[in-house]
Parts: sequence; structure tokens; C-alpha cells
Amino acid sequence: MITEISEKKVVKEPHLPTNLSDIKTSLRQRIKIYKKRAREVEAYLLRHPDEWGKFQNEFNDEVNAIFREIMNYDKVNLMAGRSDKIEKLKRIFINRIRGLFLQSEFFEWCFRKPYGYAGDFKAIEDIYQNNPTSSGFVRLIDNYFHMAAICIAVRNRKEDFKRIITKFTNDKKDKNVRLMSLGSGPCRDIKELLESDLLINKKLKFDCYDNDANAIEFAKKLLSNNPNVTFIKENALRIAASKDINDMIGKKYDVIYALGIFDYFNHKISVRLVENLRKLLNPGGIMAISNARDRYSNPSLHCMEWAGEWLIIYRTDEEFKQIFIEAGFKESELRVSYEQQGTMQYILATNKAK
Repeated sequence: MITEISEKKVVKEPHLPTNLSDIKTSLRQRIKIYKKRAREVEAYLLRHPDEWGKFQNEFNDEVNAIFREIMNYDKVNLMAGRSDKIEKLKRIFINRIRGLFLQSEFFEWCFRKPYGYAGDFKAIEDIYQNNPTSSGFVRLIDNYFHMAAICIAVRNRKEDFKRIITKFTNDKKDKNVRLMSLGSGPCRDIKELLESDLLINKKLKFDCYDNDANAIEFAKKLLSNNPNVTFIKENALRIAASKDINDMIGKKYDVIYALGIFDYFNHKISVRLVENLRKLLNPGGIMAISNARDRYSNPSLHCMEWAGEWLIIYRTDEEFKQIFIEAGFKESELRVSYEQQGTMQYILATNKAK
């Protein structure tokens, strides 16, 4: 479900404690209690590895409580201009707790970045599949990863974009529709779209742009070399920097969409990229882009950054919209919607040029 907001809502910041020493003392106590309990649970699961389900809720509650305390500490210190305090706490977390998370193959993969970045196609595909097979204490951590707000948001995003594409292409009935998937990754969304009974228009041509040869190889196998899907190894930064994008790409598109890559680009690059993509959009075509919302809209913020070193760029609603305005879209051509947790935001931009 995509939640649309037609008018600007004012969201009040939650009340935060002002005594930083109290927060830090509470957090240290919580970490100490957690580590003691974790050792007890781990010892039990060494003897009964398939009984992890007894402890999942307790594990989730304890770890979530730690990250809530960290987020409160982050907010208060950031408002006080004490980023040094946050860095000091981060070092404590890394030295005392990160190793527990890195027992999980999913956290370890993001942390190690074998393909050069944390949110690579394998990480996204693992999140989509949501199917850990480990046992014992490690299973608790694996499950926690997949139940984290950011992973739920990634799965929700895929479903939301499938609905956006299905609605737009079905309205075109039997007309040919060409789609660009930028930063296409594992292409699980495309496979599910093409196999969906809800997709009426079967005359779709997908061009999948990705700079990772490993992602392209995986997606080709996943899609069984579908003749309606073409793969182009290309860097989005080169697309953003192109001085003649029409000559570079040589095609026009009815739909241009990107699920995750804008989470990694600064404002200047994002504006330039949207500006060039806009030139590739047919009249009446749509551009659908996702971005993580402001930092504190993501409850998984410190779990991602401190445990897995998965760093992304967060934007307020207005900062996200401003990218499209500066790239040449009129505000009347933009529609903003949100992933149902409110962790991610989408902009659907329509080329209304005749």
C-alpha cells in the first residue's frame, strides 16, 4: 500500500531527555544486561539450535531498545552540537557489540562489501527473499536483520513500484511501452511483474542499466534471458555527467524508475541525473524515484550504519522534491507518496510536455 499525503503535515519531534549522562548510563546498563542475557541464550542454543523461536521476540525487543537509546542519544547530542559524543559512543558500540552482529551472514556481507558497496544486488535479493536458513543464536541475528524496518521498507518499495508500473502500463492497453530500470540490481521486481496476472499490457520492453557486472549476470539468469529485457552495463554517474544524453543513450522511455540508487548520490549529482533522465522521457511518460526520508524516519539507522556500515543519504520531503524542481520539473508535475512505514518516500514525476 502506498500512502499519499495531499497536504503538508507537521510532525512534532518526540520528547527527548535532556540529561545526556542519564541516557549514557541507561544505555551502558542496557548493553551490559543484553550481553549477559545473550551469552545465556547462546549457551542454550548451542545445545538446542532449532529452538531459536523461543527467544526471537525477546531478542528483538532487547536489541530494538538498545538502538532506541542510541537514537535518543544521537538526537540530543546533535541538537547540542556535540557530534564528538556520538562518535565516542559509536566507537564503544563497534568495540563491544558489532562483533555479535557480524556473526550473521547478512550483516557480515554488508560490512565486508565484496562488490564494493553495502546495498549491492545480493544484499537486496537476500532482503527480497527473506529466507534465512541458519540455526542457533545466529538465526536470531539473521531474523532480526530481515525484520528490521529498513528491510521491510525495501520489500514494500518493490511492491509499491510494481503497482505504479502495472497501473501506468495497463492504462496504455496494447501500446508498446519502453521502461528504463536504473540501478536495476537483481531485477526481482521485473521478474514478478512479467509473471503477474495483474499485468494486462504484455508489450513491455525493459532496459536494465547497472554498473555491476555481477548484478547483470545474476539478473540474466533470473529472467532466463527474456527477449523483452535488455541489459546495459552503464554507470549512473556517467549518465548524470553526459553533456548529450540523447546521443549517449539513443532511446526514449515511457517509464524511467530507480528503486535505490538516489540513496547514494549527493544533491548536485541527483539534480544532474534527474535533469538528464527527464530529457529521455517521452511526453506523457513518468519517472518514479525512491529515496530514504530524513534520518530519524528510519528506526534501523544505527543498526545499518554502526553494525553493517551501510551508509545512505537521507533527505527531508522538501529536499527530495527540490531535486526535481531544480532539474526542470514543475511542482504540478510531481506527486509525492510514501512507503507505508514512512521510512521511504517516492516521487512520481510526469512529463506533461506536448
